[in-house]
Amino acid sequence: MLLTGAELLVKALERHQVDLVFSIPGVHTLDIYAALERSSLRTILPRHEQGAGYMADGYARASGRVGVALTISGPGLTNILTPVAQAFADSVSILVISTCLERHDLGRMHGELHAMPDQLAVIRPVVKWAYRVMSASEIEPAVAAAFDQLWNGRPRPVYLEVPLDVLREQAPSCDQYTARRQPRAPNPADVDRAAELLAAARRAVILAGGGAVGEEVSPLLAELASEIRAPVFMTVTGKGAIPEDHPFAVGSWGYRWTSDNPAADLFRSSDVVLALGTGLGTRTTAGGTLPLPRTLIHVDIDPMEFSSSYCPTLAVAADVGKFVAALLERIRGNLRPSEGWDPETIAKTRESLRSFSQDTYDRYKSWVQALRSALPRETFTAHDMTMVCYAGVRYFPVYLPRTYTFPRGFGTLGSALPMAIGAKFARPERPAVAICGDGGIQFTIQELGTVAQYRLPVIVVVFDDHTHTAVKRAMLGREVRPRDVDLINPDFVALARAYEIESVRVTEPEELAQALSRAIERPTPTLVHVILRDEP
Repeated sequence: MLLTGAELLVKALERHQVDLVFSIPGVHTLDIYAALERSSLRTILPRHEQGAGYMADGYARASGRVGVALTISGPGLTNILTPVAQAFADSVSILVISTCLERHDLGRMHGELHAMPDQLAVIRPVVKWAYRVMSASEIEPAVAAAFDQLWNGRPRPVYLEVPLDVLREQAPSCDQYTARRQPRAPNPADVDRAAELLAAARRAVILAGGGAVGEEVSPLLAELASEIRAPVFMTVTGKGAIPEDHPFAVGSWGYRWTSDNPAADLFRSSDVVLALGTGLGTRTTAGGTLPLPRTLIHVDIDPMEFSSSYCPTLAVAADVGKFVAALLERIRGNLRPSEGWDPETIAKTRESLRSFSQDTYDRYKSWVQALRSALPRETFTAHDMTMVCYAGVRYFPVYLPRTYTFPRGFGTLGSALPMAIGAKFARPERPAVAICGDGGIQFTIQELGTVAQYRLPVIVVVFDDHTHTAVKRAMLGREVRPRDVDLINPDFVALARAYEIESVRVTEPEELAQALSRAIERPTPTLVHVILRDEP
C-alpha cells in the first residue's frame, strides 16, 4: 500500500511510541496535519515555537521519553533554536521535525515563503544529528535513525527535515525500520578495577550528575551508597539522583563551589571519588578547584566528557545504570572501603550545607523553604534562572528522579513555564510548578494561554522585585552603574485572570506556603505573584 510522505512520517513516529507532539500549525505543515487526522497522536498548541521546544524538553525530562516538536520552515525553526540549544547543553532527548522548501527550491532564495539558504546549517551546531530526507522512501529509515541517536549514547536533540514536495510524494511503508534501545554496558574488566580501587580505599565519596538521574538508576545508586558507606553529592543537574533525605545523601553544594563550603571536609577526608554521569565541568568544579581525592573513577556515557581538569584513575565509558548494577554484583557483601562514612557525619554535613550562610542567597532561603514545605514530594518543579532558584540548588531538596529542572547548561531565561507545561502532559498525576522571576517569565509569559486552553493544573510562581537582580548585582560588583535592568511589569494577577486563571498575590513566605497548599488541591491552574521587598 502506498502512503504519502506525511503519512509515513506519522506512522514512523507512532512506531517509536510517540504519543504527543508540540506544534504550531502553518501552511508548510498542513500535509502533516492532514495525516494526523488519521492518527492517535495528540498535538498541543503552544503560543510560540520557543514554547514548543521547552515543552518538549520538559516532557522528556519528566518522563524519560523523547519529547517531539514540529515546526514550519524558516521562522518556526529559528524560533525553536534557543530551547534546542538548552536541551543540547543539558543532554535531553528531543526530536525536532521541520519542513523546508520543495527540493527544486532549496538554496535558491527566489522569494519563496520562509526561504533560508540552508536550514540544516543553522541547527547543526546544537543537535547531535541532523538529516534532510530527499524522498518519501527515506522517511521511515530516517525516523528510525533519529531514534537510534535519541535512545542510544549521550541523550541530545536530533533534527529531521522534510521538503514540502516529499510530504506529498508516495512510497510503500515498511515496518522493519524501527530503532532499538541498546544501553552501553561497561567492560567487565573496568568493573573489576573499580571494585578493587574501592576495596583499597578507606573512604569513598560519590558525585552524581545528570547522567545518574532516572527511575531505574536511583534505587541502585542508593544501594551502592549504603553498601560502600559513601556520601552522595549531586550536581545541579544531578538533583534527584537519590532522595535528598536518604541517610547517605548530602545534596548539592550550591550553584557555585567555594573553598569555604562545608562539603569540602568530606572530599578532603576521602581517598576515592566515584563520579557518575557528570563531566566535572568548569562550573561544577569551579575551574578544577573542587578538592577531589587523588583516586578518581569517572563513569560517563560520553568518553569526550572525561575531564581535562582531573585525570581519572579509571575512565569507564558506559551507561551509568548498567555500570552501577554491574558494580553492585561485584562488590555486594564483599569488597568495600575499609572505614566508610557513618550516616551521622553525613547528616551533619547535610545540615551544615542547608544552614551555610551566603550573603548572595540568604534573603531567599525562607522563600525556598516555603516552596518545599508546601509541595508534595513527587511535585515536578521547573526552576528558571532567577535568584530564588539559584538559592534552591542548595536549599530545595529533591526526593525523586525527574522531578527537578534547572537550565544549567545554556542558562536560558524563560524556560520554567513551558517546561512545567510539558512535564504536566508527560506526568499528569504529579503536580507541576514553574518557579520564575519577573524578568524571566516575560520571555514566555504568553504560554499562560496554553495553560488556559488545556485547563492544565499547572502552578506558576512569579517572584517579583522589578529588576534583573543577578545582572544588577554583577554590574555593581564591577562598579558599573546599573542600567537596562529595572523593569516596568504588568499586573501579573490581573494578567492571569484575563486568561481565566486563578491568581493570588502574597508578600510573606507563610502566605506563599498557604497559597501553594490551596493551589495543589485545585484541578485548575493557579498563578501566585510574590512581592519581594527591595534589597537592603
